[in-house]
Amino acid sequence: MTSDTAHKWRRRLVHALVSMAGGAFMALAFPPYDLGNLVWVGLLPLLCVLWNGRAGFWRGAAYGWLYGMGWYCVSFWWIHNVGYVFRIPLPVFLGIAFLPLMSVYSCLVGLWGGMANTLLRPRLAPGPDTTGMKRERQIQAWNNWTTADLLSTLRSATGCAAMWVCIEWLRANGTLGFSWNSMGMALYNGLSLVQWAEFIGTAALSFFPTAAAVILWGAARRTWLQYRATGRGCRPWDFYGMIVLLFALFAGGLALSKLYSPLVMMQRKDVLQLSVMGVQLNLDQVERIDAGPIQPHLYGMHLRETRQAFNSVQQTTIRKAMENPELAITQQLPVWVIWPESAMGCPIHQDTTTGKLMPDFYTSQVFFSDTGLPLVRRQIREMGGQDFVLFTGVDQNLWEPCSNSKGHIARGMYNSMAIIPGGFDSITTVSKQHLMPFGEYIPFAEKIEWLGDLYSQMTGTQVGEGIRPGKGDAPIPVAMPGTQETIGVIPAICYEDTVGRLLTKYIRKGPQVIVNISNDGWFRHSCCGEQQARNAAFRCIELRRPMVRAANMGYTCAIAPNGAFIDILQKADGSPHLSGHSYAVLPVDKNAGITLYARFGDWAVALCALLVLLCSLRAIISRKAPSAA
Repeated sequence: MTSDTAHKWRRRLVHALVSMAGGAFMALAFPPYDLGNLVWVGLLPLLCVLWNGRAGFWRGAAYGWLYGMGWYCVSFWWIHNVGYVFRIPLPVFLGIAFLPLMSVYSCLVGLWGGMANTLLRPRLAPGPDTTGMKRERQIQAWNNWTTADLLSTLRSATGCAAMWVCIEWLRANGTLGFSWNSMGMALYNGLSLVQWAEFIGTAALSFFPTAAAVILWGAARRTWLQYRATGRGCRPWDFYGMIVLLFALFAGGLALSKLYSPLVMMQRKDVLQLSVMGVQLNLDQVERIDAGPIQPHLYGMHLRETRQAFNSVQQTTIRKAMENPELAITQQLPVWVIWPESAMGCPIHQDTTTGKLMPDFYTSQVFFSDTGLPLVRRQIREMGGQDFVLFTGVDQNLWEPCSNSKGHIARGMYNSMAIIPGGFDSITTVSKQHLMPFGEYIPFAEKIEWLGDLYSQMTGTQVGEGIRPGKGDAPIPVAMPGTQETIGVIPAICYEDTVGRLLTKYIRKGPQVIVNISNDGWFRHSCCGEQQARNAAFRCIELRRPMVRAANMGYTCAIAPNGAFIDILQKADGSPHLSGHSYAVLPVDKNAGITLYARFGDWAVALCALLVLLCSLRAIISRKAPSAA
């Protein structure tokens, strides 16, 4: 091997390591590390690799893919807990599931890298040769070069930022759609810039940090080249303009955040004060699986935790009144109680013609017992509370009467949310629409039978066999006990609270609340719950609706329309992994309108796709070959 060849391979190795390390560096901007400000410079390592070498799609795609692997493997490492739940050895799970999935997602970053290193690449022209020129001509030459370089940087920043928005949208949609930890979500801290998601959606927020990174890179390079040649740096007007624009967006975002804050909204006469409670048992999925498929004892555990939670709220109210006798403290016990996904522990069976429950041994013992939910309701009334509405996750089996016999025909199993305003004779259910790949169904298994068989042989289980997606887009009207008010419920089961396009279907004018039930026990004591709750906060901003969440393990909390957490069930050290309850009073706007994002969806993503097309066409038409550095 010649010295030139060895130098080339060493250079490639260094670039590969820098790319992967840069991706891992970007992952620190998200929970559990939550160093959000890193998002403004997180792309710089990749830009330095791409634009300090030759242009070319495949070169850019390779380094972009490595950057994505560094980012996603660190950010989504918690997924490996699923292998532990199914007793799959870690190396096997990494080989058959985790690394292939991260590789697919990283291909999108690779696509961005390929475009950034070809059609969206800035001109990267060297500075002018001013040797022997007079001072005036020297200054003029550098001014001309600076202007051309600045315009090239702005075009590249626009194209690269728009392209990044497009790949974030692609990652969030499709069979393996996964919208978590898009670059815009790192802007959450401070609740200012993220308020613009009401208009452009969460995916489009990624435009700002991406464009800022490109402008910063171009301005730094331009200033350095001129300083090295003349001893004087140029004024980075593009960087100054970016700062002014971000400051304006920041100031406007602060105003929006205040407008939708709980304190401001509670002062309005047209805002309802809805007291809600989320209950969490903190059960690891391994514990639940080991206990068997039917676990009616979970129902009793949730009832006991609920009764204790009501006592705790009442005692807290009394203590506050005693500590501050001058304050007028009104006891407001919860009127909505939310249990997590699959909280009942045994399935319900419903007749499709009547909608009524079909009692079997377990449902008779659990759902129709006078010592269960009816007893707790009586105890709460004796405490001075109202008849609360119970929201709970349940596995739902639908049956259709057979016309030729007294039996029934199965019509499918669904992962559902049950809403119980009174007894179980008044139950309303809504089913999950966005099923979890490999958790509730195996992608393409119906069309490719051998794929499902192969997965079953590897894991030893038929994961999600028989679960079907639900349908519908109508919010569920639920009464607010103690008043004449009715609130529209936007249901979100499991990670549906991270899917913006799904929840927008339920938006109507008037009072609405997003209710989410999740089971993050699959991912055990990881940061999954924190990342999901952070993602869910963006749905509140996009739709300007409050949310209450109940997780089996993770973040049981309440979120305001500006994305702020009103209350979170967590330990003193910030850990959410404990049993207990979250209590909050949600501000519900009786005259809530429809946001721009709710009305038009991802229109900003379509605009970004058009910008990418225009920037690409300009690069093709101009036929300016990028220069190699």
